[in-house]
Amino acid sequence: MDIERMILRGRVDIPVEEADVQAVVQQATAAFASREGERLLSYHEFLLQQLRMTRKRWWALQAVLLMAAWLLMESAGEAPYVRSSLGIIAALFVILMLPDLWKNLSNRCMEVEMASFYSLRRIYAARVLLFGVADLAILAVFCGCSCAFLGASPENLVSDFLLPLTVTAGICFFVLGSQRLGMGGVIGACAAWCALWWLVVANEALYSMIALPLWIAAFGFACAFLAYAIYRLLATCDRFWEVNVHGVVFE
Repeated sequence: MDIERMILRGRVDIPVEEADVQAVVQQATAAFASREGERLLSYHEFLLQQLRMTRKRWWALQAVLLMAAWLLMESAGEAPYVRSSLGIIAALFVILMLPDLWKNLSNRCMEVEMASFYSLRRIYAARVLLFGVADLAILAVFCGCSCAFLGASPENLVSDFLLPLTVTAGICFFVLGSQRLGMGGVIGACAAWCALWWLVVANEALYSMIALPLWIAAFGFACAFLAYAIYRLLATCDRFWEVNVHGVVFE
């Protein structure tokens, strides 16, 4: 029989119509889109998912840093070295959020995130929002308790702690918003800022010359710079590269 001969030959040639292939593709695409449309996460569910994936140990370490600052202020009061130490603690407070905020670079999963339904920009926005809310809550408790129980003035907290913290955060977001710059560039920029801040607060004559309105203006400028750095990061994060200037994959 002809069928037996075709089977033995091991190959059956069936003519294929291009119109039929395109029809099957369209039906499969429609079925896939319909199925995926039933399982889309809302943004608050997506935000909750990002919260679950965030390592809470970084927030715990930030709280430990603030406890160290509390003990330092309680034991030494307003000694000159307290001001410089608070600046260093503020810088470390910001740096502690970087490993989790940029874990897609360290885990080399940017291609996966860029192919997801929620864009890489939304992923970064969710992480920035989560860390912003958590850090603001931690800082609010620290500053409130410092004023209530240690007698620290809000002016000193702004000039000695919040100002270097805000500048450090702005530097981190600005440098990491640049292409082909990794954690080394961020840490180097933060180290340079800490050295500059140390020189300012260690010079008692220079520090005392800076009036309160100037401190407030500097803090306002730092907040504006931080807002711009975050905006720049979210605007350019989908153009990040996973290699540095030497062509080596970020670790």
